[in-house]
Amino acid sequence: MEFCQEDRKALYDVWMSQKAKMHLTQMEITKRLGVSQVEFSNLLRGTEPLSMSFVTKFCKHLHVEPANVLPTLKYSCGKVESSVYLRNRICVDGEIQKVYVEGNQVVIEYVHVTQ
Repeated sequence: MEFCQEDRKALYDVWMSQKAKMHLTQMEITKRLGVSQVEFSNLLRGTEPLSMSFVTKFCKHLHVEPANVLPTLKYSCGKVESSVYLRNRICVDGEIQKVYVEGNQVVIEYVHVTQ
């Protein structure tokens, strides 16, 4: 299988996200994968060709599914992103004064009376 530049970027983004969550260093992941730090950097930055073996091992260590991360695998597996519409309801202990949206957050300002 041949991977494209979008796949490489997706792997890099997953690495940046997961290493922080998992408290991993580049040195730790390279030891686990059995590659040098230079080779690892070249794989994620574009000078080394990506192999399915590397992608599988890398994703396994980061606890992600390659088919959920890499565009090439998403489309070859028939997985195409779709939208899901959700609704959330919350109750607040007080009287709502103002509701507004900031980016992907809904802010609710309310007054709570204490006794």
